[in-house]
Amino acid sequence: MAPGRLWARLAPWRWHLLLAVGVVLLVHLSLFSDFMPAYRRLFGRVTLDNVLHVAAFAALGLVAPLAPRSRARALGVLLALLLLGFGLELVQLAIPNRRCQLYDALGNALGLAVGGAAGFALRAWLRRSRGGKPGDGACDLSADEPPAA
Repeated sequence: MAPGRLWARLAPWRWHLLLAVGVVLLVHLSLFSDFMPAYRRLFGRVTLDNVLHVAAFAALGLVAPLAPRSRARALGVLLALLLLGFGLELVQLAIPNRRCQLYDALGNALGLAVGGAAGFALRAWLRRSRGGKPGDGACDLSADEPPAA
């Protein structure tokens, strides 16, 4: 099977798969990585670590609205990611050589807000460009399959 055909067959699950891989990578890096240059100050109280938190959660926030079919479920996914971000910070209290920081949790929330807003805008654009209606799965970018009627 050609890679393009395989990608088309995975169409309904693409965004779910991308989101799941992102969450697994985020959890692993948050709990088991020790990237010390990340604590270098960039400006004021902002460190590279803070910027990485915002970027990682913005990427997840961008993908989160694209996976579920309904807006309510997309908001639920974003809420679950927000709880994951705060939970990861709390778990770090129990791990030696890790720090639970309020700035990291706030960076996670900021990243989700920015990424989520961009994700909902992208979701609306994809739906309009494919002529879809709310709830029809029009965020599915498969060229082989038309949106469900």
